[in-house]
Amino acid sequence: MKNYLKTLSPAHVHQRQPLPGRTDQLRNNAGGYAFEVSDETRFVRFLILGTEGGTFYASEGTQTKLETEFVIRFVREHGVRAVELILDVAQRNRAPKADPALVALAAVAKLGDLEARKAAWNALPLVARTGTHLFHFLAFLQTFGGWGRLTRAGVASIYLSTPVEKLALWAVKYKARDGWTHADALRLAHPKTDEADRNAVFKFMVDGVLAEGEATGEALRLLQGHVLALKATSDGDAAGLMREYRLPIEAVPTHVRGAEVYRMALETNGVTWTLRNLGNLARVGLLVPGNWDVITGVVDRVTNEQALRRGRIHPIDVLKALLVYREGRGVRGSGQWAVVPQIVDALDRAFLLAFGAVEPAGKRFVLGLDVSGSMDAGLIAGVPGLTPRLGAAAMSLVTARTEPQYTALAFSAAVGGYGGQWGGGEPGLTPLTFSARTRLDDAVGAMRAVPMGGTDCALPMLWAARNKVEADVFVVYTDNETWAGAVHPAVALQQYRQKMGIGARLIVVGMTATRFTIADPADAGMLDLVGFDSSAPRVMAEFAAGKF
Repeated sequence: MKNYLKTLSPAHVHQRQPLPGRTDQLRNNAGGYAFEVSDETRFVRFLILGTEGGTFYASEGTQTKLETEFVIRFVREHGVRAVELILDVAQRNRAPKADPALVALAAVAKLGDLEARKAAWNALPLVARTGTHLFHFLAFLQTFGGWGRLTRAGVASIYLSTPVEKLALWAVKYKARDGWTHADALRLAHPKTDEADRNAVFKFMVDGVLAEGEATGEALRLLQGHVLALKATSDGDAAGLMREYRLPIEAVPTHVRGAEVYRMALETNGVTWTLRNLGNLARVGLLVPGNWDVITGVVDRVTNEQALRRGRIHPIDVLKALLVYREGRGVRGSGQWAVVPQIVDALDRAFLLAFGAVEPAGKRFVLGLDVSGSMDAGLIAGVPGLTPRLGAAAMSLVTARTEPQYTALAFSAAVGGYGGQWGGGEPGLTPLTFSARTRLDDAVGAMRAVPMGGTDCALPMLWAARNKVEADVFVVYTDNETWAGAVHPAVALQQYRQKMGIGARLIVVGMTATRFTIADPADAGMLDLVGFDSSAPRVMAEFAAGKF
């Protein structure tokens, strides 16, 4: 009798086996069984996370090939819907990098049906917000096919619809990328217009010439200032032209970019530039200990919530700046600097500000963090040093700083092979002492200190049920390669609900772009999220509060 019950009951099914009667589970890369996400969810995961860095169990090349093949299939079958999803991710600033969205949009533009291709070209101005984005898109486009009538018309519309002042800025800041120049694109697209200023910008893009007397508008005045800056012979002269013509630093030749030019760039360039050039500001002697005017100015800029929002700064942009700056040397080993602690503190604050205002749900949270070896392999969005482990720590701190009631646990090895860290509890759990004041590097250090074991994402629910811990929401941060447990996480949640009489919810935050999830798609009380989606904290809070 007991053998039959064990065979038929989901409570006795190991994670290395599929649940009885469920055809929507597949074997993941670690050998465990997880639910297969819908094609639409997988597509959004690709848009937000991409595939750079791979995962511990799937090499980057293998993962990229799998996801690219999937994207091509998805856009062929659901082209219009693909464009809608691309626009949603781009306009809501959900992704840390634009490349996955640009790849997908280029695929729709060349491989979708006629309606989808038209939608893709209409969406391009909203997705390709900079000249660099446009060049990336053109490079991706070339891999999917040649230049037909629709492609020429679509590229021409970008040059004809972009405000002429912005177009002039592109001519100065983004002259060439990925083997493409504006001259290449213009010669292939042949945009036609009667606007004198726009035609003057086109001419400058093609042959670098700005005729005398043409600088009548703001756009052409910028080009005129750039022409003069190209002839500057000193740092001071170049800085003076930047002030007079409001030039970005890219308009100034590199050989005259000294301290005065960089000081002026803090006025003429935006917060994105500031985050990317903290090392250069230190290298030229500006952002150094004791230079309080510059330090205060940089701190004020990177912690200005409105400026972060206007600049569409993604939390990963800030985290990348933090990871590089605090090392005191460039990513490629070029240049070293003395780290100013006030700047590190400011970047730590800016990381949370970049998520926007998060309203607390006011619920009881139990956080389960995967600290296994796989979480230290692979990268999120290709950012050096930004592993799934670091991403999970960062997201957990958002909860710690917004929710008053939370418990953080790490999946770990059991002491002595049985009993668990708490003595008699479920094996494989270690408490993490995160608080609202915990710094990101301290959180990561605490996670690394945990003796890691096999990942069992059912443990938080099993532990809470055994210890009669009242929880409204369980949040699991993982790379989705869970395999080690004797009970599936979805079953553990159901058991907790029955025992405690609480309609607890489960949020699974996947830190890598795979096709698996431990959240049961048939359960409305389970939510699957992509790690480092900038809207994730808000969505999590609203889901936890029962708003959807």
